[in-house]
Amino acid sequence: MARKKVSIPPPEPGLPPLAIALVTYERTEEALRTIRSTCENLGYPRELRAWFINDDGSRDGHVGQLTEALQGMGEMIGYLQTERMRREGQEGTYFAGMGWNKTLGLAHQFSDYVLWLEDDWVLDETLDLTRYVKLLQKREDVGAVSFRILSIETDVRTKGYDGEMFVQYLRTSQYAYSGNPILRHARFVKHYGWFHEERDPGNIELEYDDKYRLDEKDGPWIWRPLTISPWGAWKHVGKEKTWK
Repeated sequence: MARKKVSIPPPEPGLPPLAIALVTYERTEEALRTIRSTCENLGYPRELRAWFINDDGSRDGHVGQLTEALQGMGEMIGYLQTERMRREGQEGTYFAGMGWNKTLGLAHQFSDYVLWLEDDWVLDETLDLTRYVKLLQKREDVGAVSFRILSIETDVRTKGYDGEMFVQYLRTSQYAYSGNPILRHARFVKHYGWFHEERDPGNIELEYDDKYRLDEKDGPWIWRPLTISPWGAWKHVGKEKTWK
C-alpha cells in the first residue's frame, strides 16, 4: 500500500521569521542535544526560522558537528561565528559579550524575534512558540518571554493573554532576567542595551538583570508562561561551566 503524503500547511499570514541564536563553547554533546531537541519539538514553521551560531573558539570539530546536525534536520543557518572575539589585551579572558552582541545584532537583522539559547538546554516536550511570537506582536509593553524555571521568592504578578496565564517579572527581586532560554523582541535590546563586553557569561547575566531591575523608564516586561513545566520548557543538562 502506497504511503499517503502528508502536506505541510503554509505559515499563517503575518507570522514573522524567527532567528534562533545559539551560543556555544566546547560542550559538543550537550550542544547537539540542544539542537536536536529544539529542532524536533519547537512549534514554529521550519521555513521561517534560521540559526545563528556563536562559537567562542572551541577545538576543531565542534562547530562542524553542530552544522552537520542542523543541515541534516533541514534547518537554515543564517550565521556562523567560529573565532574567539576579544578586545586587544583581553584574549585570555572569558569575556564573551563581544561575540554574543555580534550574533544578536545579526540575528535581529534577520528578525525582530530572537530565541536565545545557550548550549546545554534540552527541549523535551513540544512547545508552541507561535503563540508567544504573537503575544510579542500584540503586546508592546512586553519585551521578552522567558521559558525558565520558576524560582522561589521571586517577585511576580500574574497576567493573562489569549486564554493563557503568565507571570510578569517585577523589578523588586534579583534574577528577573536569567540565562535560561528566552524569546526576545528587538524592543528589549533597544531599551535595555547590549550584553556587557568585559564580563564572563555568569556576570553578563547578572549585569543584564541589573539593567532590567534598576530601570526607571518603564521598559518592556519579561513574562513567563505558567502552562509550561515549573522546571522550564527547556531542561538544563550542563554539568560544568566552560568559562571557569
